[in-house]
Amino acid sequence: MKGKRHLNRIIGLSLIFLFIFIIFNPSDAVTSSSQVNVSVQVATRTMIDVNPERIEWIGLEPGEEGGPDDVSNQNVNAPGSIQIENTGSTNITKIWFNVSQPSARPFGSGDNGSYDAGNFIAIAKHNTGQYYFVNRLDFNESQEIVYLYVPGPSWNYGRIRNASNEYFWAVNISANPLQNCGNMPLRIGLRPHNISSTGSTNFADGLSGTEYQEFTVSIMNANWGYVDMNSGPFANYCAIIPRPACNKIYIYHWDMDAPGAGLYCFSASYFWDNATNGELKPGESVIADIVVRVPYGVYQGYVKEGVLTVIAQSETST
Repeated sequence: MKGKRHLNRIIGLSLIFLFIFIIFNPSDAVTSSSQVNVSVQVATRTMIDVNPERIEWIGLEPGEEGGPDDVSNQNVNAPGSIQIENTGSTNITKIWFNVSQPSARPFGSGDNGSYDAGNFIAIAKHNTGQYYFVNRLDFNESQEIVYLYVPGPSWNYGRIRNASNEYFWAVNISANPLQNCGNMPLRIGLRPHNISSTGSTNFADGLSGTEYQEFTVSIMNANWGYVDMNSGPFANYCAIIPRPACNKIYIYHWDMDAPGAGLYCFSASYFWDNATNGELKPGESVIADIVVRVPYGVYQGYVKEGVLTVIAQSETST
């Protein structure tokens, strides 16, 4: 009897295991599925990413233009260029630039920290070779230049320093302070001064077109006089002169935050403008080529590190 009961127990357990195997046999499994809908709303943001975040030129001579071959970081595809990528969620319609500048006349200071590398920067659209200063600031001369002639003591003068070429400028200051740097002539020499040539230095009346290009400085407001330069060595630049001192000159092309840009001075330009370039869509990018133009008379060593600011605008900017 014990043997029979034992055999029955074995048979029973076998039937249980067989039943379990049949129930859980994968070949007989039944699957089911259901879907989950995922919805994402992307916030409205105008954002850009600019790389590389630092460019360094080493060992430039006074009067030299630093290009791609002089950039220390050569482990990039295009040394001396920056990539501006639309990392936001809006279509970018305009891009322009600002640069840092020296707060006082650095020449003759003997202090490399008085110079600002931002004041050396010129930018071109990628592979065009048409470089323009973002916004170049130059001061009037602090010491008389004996080989330069101006019609009288009512003239301030200085140099627009463009690497190895310096162009003299002179502006007449009116006897009426209300007219200073307004409705008065600005003369810019046609031939550059450099190591091998004196250049245009005669600013006597009647020599416009042969020695200098003459413009009339218009009054923008109480603080600024302006010239929209459409000819001469600095065609496609705007020039602005602070009133009433008339002791500086700014020439700018890519700085649409400068006084008068787009309102009085139409030689200034956006680097990217949807009217001509279309919209820069999210995920797209544009390249800007950069050189630095080191003037004569810059003290040795590292000058103050300059800042190039890239500004982007969309139709809906947040």
